[in-house]
Amino acid sequence: MQGTTNDLNLVLISDNPMSASMLRDAMQKSGIHGLIRRLPPGTAAINCARKKGLYANKALPDLILFDYSAPGEHNTAVLREIAFSGERARVPLVLLTSPASQQMLDNGDVDEHKSVMFSPTSLTCFVRKLAINKRSSFFRALDTLYQYGPILVRVPSAFVGFSHQDM
Repeated sequence: MQGTTNDLNLVLISDNPMSASMLRDAMQKSGIHGLIRRLPPGTAAINCARKKGLYANKALPDLILFDYSAPGEHNTAVLREIAFSGERARVPLVLLTSPASQQMLDNGDVDEHKSVMFSPTSLTCFVRKLAINKRSSFFRALDTLYQYGPILVRVPSAFVGFSHQDM
């Protein structure tokens, strides 16, 4: 992980092109600069998170964000492959959640053996914490939390349900 510069290397797993814009806006408001690479949920995202295939020799991102605000069968299957697999890379996975996806996670509906029980923070609050000077300790904390399951971040309610088809 970089952690020592102000530039971040993020991977955003999302079908929605607007989610990258929302994340970029939140980062800019907090003074964070970096690269956001958006991958659709699927094989490329799984390989990136597992550091396999085309991603085997690429540098790991600082953080992987998974847009799980609109949970569907396909997104849930990809989430299982990434977040609950023993093959995941040592990069914290942050789930961008909505009330519906949060309830599924709390109930253990996504993975039969694990129930995620972290209180979600807002995207704005999470990005502000990324912007603080003690970024390396923040990433260590994320890494520790990630040993127990994905880290949850609630997206703004205005974003939930908006898709690229609505543009």
